[in-house]
Formats: sequence, structure tokens, C-alpha cells
Amino acid sequence: MITRKFLAILLGVCLVSFVIVVGALFLLQHQYQGLQTQTVAIHTIDSEVLATGTVHSQSEATLHFQTGGQLIYLPVKEGDTVNQGQTIAQLDTYSLQRQLAQTLNTYQSTRDQFDQTKENVGSGTLQGSATIPLYSINGLTPSGSSISVGGDTETNIMNDIAKHILDENQASLNNSVINVELANYALQLATLTSPINGIITTEDITVAGQNITPLTSFTVADPTLLVMKGQVAASDIDFVSLGARAIIRLDGLAGRNFSGTVIKIYPQKVTLASGEDVYNVDVQSDQLIHTAKYGQNGTVLIQSNTPATVMLIPSWLIVGHRAVWVMENNKTILKVITIGKTHGSVTEVLSGLTSYDTLITNPQAIAQKEYQML
Repeated sequence: MITRKFLAILLGVCLVSFVIVVGALFLLQHQYQGLQTQTVAIHTIDSEVLATGTVHSQSEATLHFQTGGQLIYLPVKEGDTVNQGQTIAQLDTYSLQRQLAQTLNTYQSTRDQFDQTKENVGSGTLQGSATIPLYSINGLTPSGSSISVGGDTETNIMNDIAKHILDENQASLNNSVINVELANYALQLATLTSPINGIITTEDITVAGQNITPLTSFTVADPTLLVMKGQVAASDIDFVSLGARAIIRLDGLAGRNFSGTVIKIYPQKVTLASGEDVYNVDVQSDQLIHTAKYGQNGTVLIQSNTPATVMLIPSWLIVGHRAVWVMENNKTILKVITIGKTHGSVTEVLSGLTSYDTLITNPQAIAQKEYQML
């Protein structure tokens, strides 16, 4: 027969158990209150990177005149073959020739004066006078004032004056030589010559006799070194590497593919008129030399350097480049991982995580005493 005392004891035990369970749940809820989580994402990356491009040459040069002027000589036109050192265009050089002649005359006069001064110093003509203008020594008295000295003092002073005059004449001669060199250099810049063997691919002006500016350009390219210059989106450039295999498709040649290899990735990001950020990539193919035309457009498919399926997590969740916080069995755990490449704001995880793991996306909410290192 159940007594009141037994019922009281049973009721007390149940009450205590209820309090313990509720308290445990409360503590557990309080312990992880504020934690935010997400499951690990498995992303699929395209096995090929698609880019538009244009056929260019590995060896090409765009030439400009350093100054404006009247174009008086234009011996070549677009499509013409030129050799290294061959004249492409020339400005009117009449005024430049006159400037060079003027500087040569000044040089000759300065040279004669220097030679005469040097001869006078050598023969002692400058040292032969005992009357020395003081302003030639230290500039302390008005021009024309003088004193007479003798002996060793006179000889030393005269030698110093002679050396000073000779140094001044030497400096004037040096400046005259520099002016001649500059005038001659300006005359040379009035003629554009090809730095390579190639063809003229562009000319901003086609008729001589017109005035041009330094913005007027002429381009020479070697047609035996053609490449496809692709424009890879900035978001895809991490998936492109040197030596990657590629397929080139040229406009106007439907159904024909040319195999190639990435030989250069340009380091400078370029912003297109559309606002898109791209990186230029050169793809080489021996088939381009016999088929493509300089400036021809097309597309290029570049084989990605990343597996098609990859695990990506937000880069800022990675602690010390080697671990992340996860929730496992209602516990916060700092889990060691191996990371790969970073793509913008996300990083590849090569090992240490599975698609079943739950990431803690606000690890700052975790108290240091709560974690375990696996």
C-alpha cells in the first residue's frame, strides 16, 4: 500500500530530476546562445575558363614622335613589310637643322676661346702682369680697383686666377658640347625607324604634308610570332596558370579549333570600357602563324588548374591558416584543416572537413575555455 510518505518522496525525486533537466537545457542553451552556424559548401568550378581575345604578336612596337610637326615623308602604309632600322615616317627638319648649325657655331667660338686661354696660361701671359684686379680675386673692391704685389705672393695669386679662368672656359666648352648633342638628338627624333622586322599594322595618318602630334602612332608587328591575347575575367584569373592547355577559336573559321598553351599572364589588371576587370593572357599556337590574321578576333578556352569539385569556405573563418571552429555533438571544436588557393573572399579546403561539418560563422562568440583541439 502506497503511503503518503512514499508519494512525497517520489514527488520530490521527480521534481529534482525535472529541475536538473531544465537546468541542463538552460545551461546548454545559454552556453551557445548567439552562435551562428552554416554547413560546409561544396562548389563546382568550370573545368575551362572562357575568354574573348584578339590575335597579336609577341614582338610588336607602337611608335610616336616626341614632338609635333609637319609630316613630310611617309614611305610605307599599313600591311607593308619593313626591316629593322628602316624609316617609317619623318617630320620637317628645317628648323632643327638650323638649330644644330647654330649650336655648332657657338661650340666653335667657345672652343677657340678655350684654346686661346689655355695657350696664354701655358706661355705665362696671364701671370706676366704684376697689377691684379682685386675683384678677380675676392670681389671685395669695386671693378677697376687694383694693387701691386710682388714675390711668391704675386705668383700664387696669378696661378689661382689663371686656373679659375681656365675652369670657367672649360665649363663653357662642356655646355656648348651638350647643346650640340641635344640639337643633334632632336634632329634624330624627327625620324621614326622600325625597331624590328615586321609589318605595319596601324597608321594614324596615311598622307604626308599634314601636321601631327605626339599622339599620332605607328605600330609594327612580327607576323611570325602571333599569339591569341585573351581577356580573362578577374574573378577567373586564379584558375589560369602558365603552361595550361587551351583551345583557340577564331571568328570566321567556324568548326575549326586550334590547340595552344598559355605562355604569359600579364600582372596588370585592365578595366574595359564596360567596367569589367580583366587580365590579359597570351596563348601560343603554331597553327596561328599559317591561319590567323593580326587583329583577328575569337575566343579561347583555357583548362582550369582547379578540380571541378572543390570545398570552399569564407577565408575569414580560418584561424592561423590551419583551423576552423565547428559545432560537433553540441560542442565547439577547433578543427585542423589543410587549405589550398584563395579565390577572392573564399578559400579551398583540401582536407580536414566534410560536407557534414557545421561551421561556426561567428567564432568571436566562443569563450577560449570552451574549445578542444583535435
